[in-house]
Formats: sequence, C-alpha cells, structure tokens
Amino acid sequence: SILNKNNMTEKNNTLALARSFIKTARGYAEYKRVIGYNEDNYDILDILNQKASLEICNRGPADYYYEKAYDMLCACLGKDHPETRQLVREIISYHVHNVQRMMQENYTIVMVIIVFYLTVNLSTLNFGTRQIVNYLTFCNASLATFWYLEQTIMCFLERRHYQRIYNK
Repeated sequence: SILNKNNMTEKNNTLALARSFIKTARGYAEYKRVIGYNEDNYDILDILNQKASLEICNRGPADYYYEKAYDMLCACLGKDHPETRQLVREIISYHVHNVQRMMQENYTIVMVIIVFYLTVNLSTLNFGTRQIVNYLTFCNASLATFWYLEQTIMCFLERRHYQRIYNK
C-alpha cells in the first residue's frame, strides 16, 4: 500500500514536471515564432546569405524541453495516450512552422532583390507599358507558384521526418 502510494506520488510528480516542461517549451517556441532570433547579432550579409533565417531551424531550448516532456509522458502514460499523441502533434507542428518561416524569410529577401533589379532594369526592356505589366505579373506569379510548391514539399518532408521519429 505504501509502495503503491509512493509510486502514484512519483507518477504524479513526473506528470507535473512533464507538463511544466511543455509549458516552458511553448514559451521558447512562441519566442521563436514571433521573434525568431536576435536581429542585433546579424548584419545585412548574414541576412542575405540566409544565416539568420537558417538559425530558426537550429535546435534550441524548445526542442530540449519538448523531448524531455515526451520522454516523461511516454514513461508515465505510454506512447498511445492522448496527451502524449497531442504533444507529438505539437512538436511536429513546431518544427514544420520553423521550416515554413525560414523559407518565407528567404523568399521575401529574394523577392525584394528581384523587384529592385527589375525596377532598375525596366527601362532596358523594349516593351510597351501593358507588356511590361504582363511580364512582371507573369514573373511574380511563376515565382510565387514555384516557391509555394517548394515550401509545401519542404514542410511535408519535415512533417514526415518527425512523424517517423515519434512513431518508432
């Protein structure tokens, strides 16, 4: 009886600690979602070379706390418990969002450069105004479609990767 009480108390303490780790991980994940990284650490070349954007996908404190919470929930509740499965969905969503944000920042920077380049060199094109508008519209639509497909594929691959990790 005393052994049973100690076991239940230990299990409750482990669950409380796991839930506190999840809360801490959510705080770090929210910081990464909203701010992403400390912009003061990067100059314009780092941003253009995507070093700043790639940092979003680097492992951080949220990963540590999510993994510890997952291990604790698996030990206490098992892999198939609804709370554990919900945590896995949250972890996968966190990683997919990081990839999506990184790619969107990259696309934004590239788009600014392309628009600047096209604007500066627009006078060299021997088109009428309507043809220039059609040309720019076609270029932007093509790039947006390509980038959307690339982002979708990358997010799909990231989702599959983490599903395989957590469904072992």
